[in-house]
Amino acid sequence: MRPELTPELEAWRAEVREFLDAELPEGHAFNPEFDDAPEQWAIAVEFSKKFAAKGWIGLTWPKVYGGKELPPVANQILLEELYAADAPLINSVGIFLAAGTILVGGTEEQKKSLLPDIANMRTLWAEGLTEPGAGSDLGALRTKAVREGDDWVITGEKAFTSWGPMSDVLYVAARTSPGAELRDAVSIFVVDLKSPGVTLHPMRNYGGGVQSSTFLDHVRVPGSALIGEEGKGWQYIMRAFYASGTVEPIYAMQEARLRDLVKHCRNIPGKLDDPHVRADLAELAGIVQTQRLLAYEIIGDNAHGRQTAWGGGVQQVAAKEYEPLFAQIYDRVLGPSSQLRSGKYSPLNGKPEAWYRQSFANHAGGTSQLKRMVLATRGLGLPR
Repeated sequence: MRPELTPELEAWRAEVREFLDAELPEGHAFNPEFDDAPEQWAIAVEFSKKFAAKGWIGLTWPKVYGGKELPPVANQILLEELYAADAPLINSVGIFLAAGTILVGGTEEQKKSLLPDIANMRTLWAEGLTEPGAGSDLGALRTKAVREGDDWVITGEKAFTSWGPMSDVLYVAARTSPGAELRDAVSIFVVDLKSPGVTLHPMRNYGGGVQSSTFLDHVRVPGSALIGEEGKGWQYIMRAFYASGTVEPIYAMQEARLRDLVKHCRNIPGKLDDPHVRADLAELAGIVQTQRLLAYEIIGDNAHGRQTAWGGGVQQVAAKEYEPLFAQIYDRVLGPSSQLRSGKYSPLNGKPEAWYRQSFANHAGGTSQLKRMVLATRGLGLPR
């Protein structure tokens, strides 16, 4: 089932589809977490600039900062169509995490200077949250920022920096009050990746993409690089993830893949007569629908001012744990031939094998284990 939408929202969906039909180049499929070949990146940059020219980045932002002030459900529809089409939109760190932080905590000057550059794809952001030995635990953060006159000097190491070599700036969480409680110890900075002392060491990951270890060796940044207030970084990060009121619609991408799988099965005589295959397809459909309903529950809560203690954690746990399960069942339906990348016996050009490897990259935004801890402590009031 699908949530009922107004005629205006259905017309908006049609407008987005029309744009995608016209602007998506052949061979456009692109996963920004893993695809980094120069020719793919060039296609992604060109498409993303056309997308930005439509004014569709920051759809829910205030107009004064380059947004359109549309409701969260309109943004969710936009994201659903992008995911379903495998559209090569880049700069998700800038569009969601950085912009969300700036909107909830940035100064008026920062909102007017940084947000338009994100909305127009002039500045690409990489993420500097995760650290070796800390993982998803923000409380174990070791990168520190020390004030020297009007400047800050940042020292530390970040791990799993996606798009580092292609980005302009780094979103950095650093401790500014080492002895303080977590809620008062972390601050957020924007760091130019060309600054002296910034070093990137790219490394290949299991999914086929490149992420970097990022070293910050006494990197000096101006006082204006501090986003918002000192010591408010933890609150900014927690609020930034939900600032747009929307949810990453992995389910829309999975639904499109499920349609391709059903089409493939119909072309094989007797395939859909197999009860095991039918059961697997039904389970895949259930995975898609469960995530869609959880997503729209969050959107409805945001639209009506209902704030939950767990902040959408149930949906995030489902999305992170369903993704590898979806890929596993998908490959089971296809059989061993899913691993073939070319030839007439290769279903879907070998993409399912890559989807399986990439499905385990669930650390972005916090692992499912961390989300479960949030549900337990904030949602149920259990001790850590």
